Amino acid sequence: MKSNQQTLDDKKIDLLFKKFSRPMVKPCTSDSQREKAIQISQILWLLLVTDTDSEKNIYDALHEIFNDHEGTVAMGSLYFYKMKAALKPKEVSRLTKHYSNHEVFSKMKDWETR
Repeated sequence: MKSNQQTLDDKKIDLLFKKFSRPMVKPCTSDSQREKAIQISQILWLLLVTDTDSEKNIYDALHEIFNDHEGTVAMGSLYFYKMKAALKPKEVSRLTKHYSNHEVFSKMKDWETR
């Protein structure tokens, strides 16, 4: 595989994150809701790009956020059926390869700029 296919630039990563988070962010009607939706999306994104997004890990993380079974199940379904599905398998593979480099992962840019 060519090296340019293994690495992603910040602009492409931002576009993929927006595509991924859109199902959670789009329905928000206030800045506060959008901010919280982006924060939750960031947690789910980290599980996705580190290839640790098992069903158990997703539901455990969401339960920590919502502390409510119904909310956890609803957001878990949103993650698996809308957010993760918004990305092509090839895009997910490129993201996991990109972030598997410890230096790249540790230099992840500040989320506040997204």
